[in-house]
Amino acid sequence: MVAIQKSARTERRALPDERPHGRIYSFATAIVAEFLGICGRHRKTVVSSRMFRSPRHRTILLVTLGSFLALRSVPCATAPEPGDLRGVGKVTFPITSVPDVQSDFARGVALLHSFFYEEARRVFTSVAERDPKCAIAQWGIAMTWWHPIWTPPTRDEMRAGKAAIAKAMSMNAGSDRERGFITALNTYYNTPDGSAAAPVGQSCHGPTGPRDRVIAYEKAMRQLRDKHPDDFEVQTFYAFAVLATGYATPNDTSLSKQLEAAGMLEKLWKQDANHPGVVHYLIHAYDYPQLAQRGLVAAQSYDEIAPWVPHALHMPSHIFTRLGMW
Repeated sequence: MVAIQKSARTERRALPDERPHGRIYSFATAIVAEFLGICGRHRKTVVSSRMFRSPRHRTILLVTLGSFLALRSVPCATAPEPGDLRGVGKVTFPITSVPDVQSDFARGVALLHSFFYEEARRVFTSVAERDPKCAIAQWGIAMTWWHPIWTPPTRDEMRAGKAAIAKAMSMNAGSDRERGFITALNTYYNTPDGSAAAPVGQSCHGPTGPRDRVIAYEKAMRQLRDKHPDDFEVQTFYAFAVLATGYATPNDTSLSKQLEAAGMLEKLWKQDANHPGVVHYLIHAYDYPQLAQRGLVAAQSYDEIAPWVPHALHMPSHIFTRLGMW
């Protein structure tokens, strides 16, 4: 077990295998890894009947199945109700809309920060249906179709995102701040790919897509940041835009954009240690062998900030594995 020193920001937290049911999960995961390793050594993508002739293989399979059957008996957390931010992380994103949709919109933004795009889209769509004049809800829908540090949108996703942002642009945004978010995203969707038509960046999920659009979005978000220097969500989304440019610039071995984003996020983290986006983006900014140690405290925090979000439960492994914390 790797010893973790106390941080000024947070006390040492238990690693996954020290939490309730953690050892069961770790054991089951190890068993599955062993079994899949055997499958790989047999050069098969499916389990062959010949594998069951080996007592060792039969034992591993039975223990694996037994472990996961046991896990099925572990009580699962109930999904939060609409507007409930306790399971997805709390954000404050005031909008000029009917009061009844404010909490749901904030929930959608929290889900967006954790890359729970499908669920965020469902929430933003609900907001738009309940308040048809809410332009920023269309921005939220358009944001769910673009995954900045994941693979680029497909043609259908691009079409859906452009339609949503076009609708937002045609509406009265209600405030200069909301118009700024909408205009920045409109820049992404309507910037020609140019010479960077082929995917140029790489993330843990594959190519990140054309760089021209990402850079244009970052510049637009910088303008919004300059207009609203004290707005926490503006600062957070701008830092993520800078990080996205870093991911789309794989030839920059200095990781200058990643470090620039991390510097902004570290300052925001001091203001709100429980913001799901700040902690999540910090992990991605430090997800490199030479930077991983800096992301350890964030990795230890994220799954407790947004325990209902699958991606939040996955993200700490980015840092843990780089540090050999199996």
